Amino acid sequence: MKSLENIQELIQLLSESSKTQYNSILKGFDFDDIDFEAFQSWSSEKYTRNCLYKDEQFELLLLCWNDGQETSVHDHDGEDCWVYLLKGKMEEVFYSFDNSNNLKEGHSQFVQPNQLSFMNDRIGYHKLRNCFKGKSMSLHLYAKPIEQCNFYCEKSKQLLERKLKYDTFSELILEAKPSSI
Repeated sequence: MKSLENIQELIQLLSESSKTQYNSILKGFDFDDIDFEAFQSWSSEKYTRNCLYKDEQFELLLLCWNDGQETSVHDHDGEDCWVYLLKGKMEEVFYSFDNSNNLKEGHSQFVQPNQLSFMNDRIGYHKLRNCFKGKSMSLHLYAKPIEQCNFYCEKSKQLLERKLKYDTFSELILEAKPSSI
């Protein structure tokens, strides 16, 4: 049975762990037991960022993607990012800057449901795109929360700073914040 308690269990596990354990927690967690319906929001214009939980240690977001929606090329303001695909299919494209400071596309990979991807600024920049003929959903874990990032502006061919916003912010999860040990 899918329930809210299962997402609270995930938050509890992450809260009691260090970021060195996040990879194994996400790979080993049974996401099929979580009902994400109450946290979903969809837009025909852009993917949505729905905050499930946020504290000083990490933030957990549910991103909802319609067919063809994508991020711009971006960094993570020095923080680590895990992406767990819940539904659909995503393409992740990696980028770096060459010696002339031109953005250069590197390799890409396809992420399938129940697969985990990791990214940070030491790896470079990336872009995510829903390449599924329908809706995709991904869970994003950032350690520590990311308030802003740099994104590549196609028009100016420069990196620009962007303050990040949530489309929704879940009060339900915050009210059930795990107790600290």
